[in-house]
Amino acid sequence: MRTETWRLQGHTVHDHTLEVPWDHHDPVKTLGTLDVFVREIVPPGGEDYPYIMFFQGGPGGRSPRPLNLEGGWIGRLLKEYRVLLLDQRGTGRSTRQDAHTILAHGDVEAQVQHLRLLRTDQIVEDAEAFRAELNDGKPWAVCGQSYGGFCITTYLSYHPDALTSVLYTGGTPTLDQNADELYRLTYAKVAKRSREFYQQVPFADARIREICHHLDNVEEFLPTGERLTSRRFRMLGINLGRDTGFTALRYLLEDPFVTVGGEKRLSLGFLNEIGADLSFAGGPLYGLIHEAIYAGATPALAGQATNWAAHRMRAEVPGFAEDADSRNLNEPFYLTGEHIYPWQFDEDPALRALKPAAMALAQYTDWPPLYLPEVLAEVDVPGAAAIYYDDIFVPLEPSIRTAELIGLKPYITNVFQHSGIGTDGAGIYSRLLDMIRA
Repeated sequence: MRTETWRLQGHTVHDHTLEVPWDHHDPVKTLGTLDVFVREIVPPGGEDYPYIMFFQGGPGGRSPRPLNLEGGWIGRLLKEYRVLLLDQRGTGRSTRQDAHTILAHGDVEAQVQHLRLLRTDQIVEDAEAFRAELNDGKPWAVCGQSYGGFCITTYLSYHPDALTSVLYTGGTPTLDQNADELYRLTYAKVAKRSREFYQQVPFADARIREICHHLDNVEEFLPTGERLTSRRFRMLGINLGRDTGFTALRYLLEDPFVTVGGEKRLSLGFLNEIGADLSFAGGPLYGLIHEAIYAGATPALAGQATNWAAHRMRAEVPGFAEDADSRNLNEPFYLTGEHIYPWQFDEDPALRALKPAAMALAQYTDWPPLYLPEVLAEVDVPGAAAIYYDDIFVPLEPSIRTAELIGLKPYITNVFQHSGIGTDGAGIYSRLLDMIRA
């Protein structure tokens, strides 16, 4: 393990890099190795504090790069822990996987053989390698936001004895639904959230319809050069699941048009703003492996391909059909949420080179199970989960069922959206810590 040490706001920071196998279950390391990075933050006087490892949401996003260690959820955890911020494999400083590195693996089959190893089962084994190095193999605590909670559930399935406590925020995964069923549910959640948005921002429905009709008839181009389509514009609905999302969308939709030479056009400022939101250049893995995190998640779901589940399910819920007529006021018309579509790999320049791999992953079936319900039903690890009532990313009902199976103490709230730890992370973690110690 390689370590660099520096200081930040009176805290000691250790940057650890560990070489691990691409496939922890392959003793001959057929695919070689990659680097995995974790940042350890030690508060003043906290050299003997226990460790807690944070699993980031995503998939495909690096761990936070904190600028302020005094407040927020990191500041709260540092009051009693040494905090470990893991860059999950393929992200950040953990041998980042993007178009350059993925294509370098070889043909599509070789790319898939690497990409299949970026799910929670291998991420957990990376964490175990760090536990052996940093904590002498002794158990430690873990916490996770969104997809980070999926990682925790895999950890509990395969290494429950490695954990002293577990804290979930918006990340209690479904164990009893396949990708089709889950996406059908998330569309229903986005529809409900959209109706609430239209009630709070009365002009939004008409404005969204107006923009989509315009994009279907007038060529508008994003700063990255590609034409903006109405179906891609509708992906801005992911903001509906964030605490400040209604306000952010209101501001965005307030004044999108300008008149140029007597012709109505979208303003360059508007196109620039949404272009940054819609591009996957900063995190291509989010688009590439997103549906794969639901494939064969349990032994009962083995052998199932996702086959672009979100794309297939959208027409089943009124308001989401890709070819819906925005001018038909007799039918609902909604933005979409956390959903990935095959046409994005044509329309987003950051994803185009990855289209063959994405198409192959959508048909891949040889997935190992990520969660073992029979093991989870027997674990005895103190844990608590923040479950958000209106969550459009990780829906309420399956979250409650999973929490009950594992024996997590649930904190069910409608005060926050999925981004709760960004709004009041200190308060949420204080409550969860109190719950597991009660």
